[in-house]
Amino acid sequence: MSLLIDSLITICNVSTIGLCGFAKIPQIIAIIKARSTKGLSLTSLMLELTSYTIMLSYNIYSGYSFSSYFEYPLMVTQDVVMLVVFLLFTGRLSPTVLVPGAAGAYFAYSIASGSLPHALITTLVGLCTPISASSKVMALFTIIRIKNSATVSVSSLSISAYTCFTRLFTIYVESADPALLMNFGISLMLNLCLITAAIVYKPKKKEE
Repeated sequence: MSLLIDSLITICNVSTIGLCGFAKIPQIIAIIKARSTKGLSLTSLMLELTSYTIMLSYNIYSGYSFSSYFEYPLMVTQDVVMLVVFLLFTGRLSPTVLVPGAAGAYFAYSIASGSLPHALITTLVGLCTPISASSKVMALFTIIRIKNSATVSVSSLSISAYTCFTRLFTIYVESADPALLMNFGISLMLNLCLITAAIVYKPKKKEE
């Protein structure tokens, strides 16, 4: 690769990882500040967490460069925190959530370690695109249905859109993995739709 391409990949990797380090923080703060989850979907969050977990495990299993997917452990961690906050403010947080949490962790380990058959792993990765898309479609429908995006963070969505764009570039240059390219391409499009909906349905501040 040329020096220019190498430099662009480095910039994309650093900026993507850096931004993903706090991508969900604005959203978590918005929920805590409002003490409400209005405009957010639990189903969407669960689907997103599932998609991120599978993709993280798949990248580890495939032996890709850590710098090309380091944002995934950051996003998984933040999604877990956001899930806990969501359940807390909806009165559904209890010790029973540890059971599906442990099952999910074991499932991720099985993929990353290659304990599952290769054919099954590739099938699961293929499912990540519809899972991720469904997550964002659910989030979009929730905003449109209630016509309110009071606790939806446009900052978090914008960071997500940017990182999808940078990953499209780095993956295309480094591996051209079709499953990953499709996943990020569709995610970018839906993130842009979510940003538009969040802006349109953001409640107007009352003039004093």
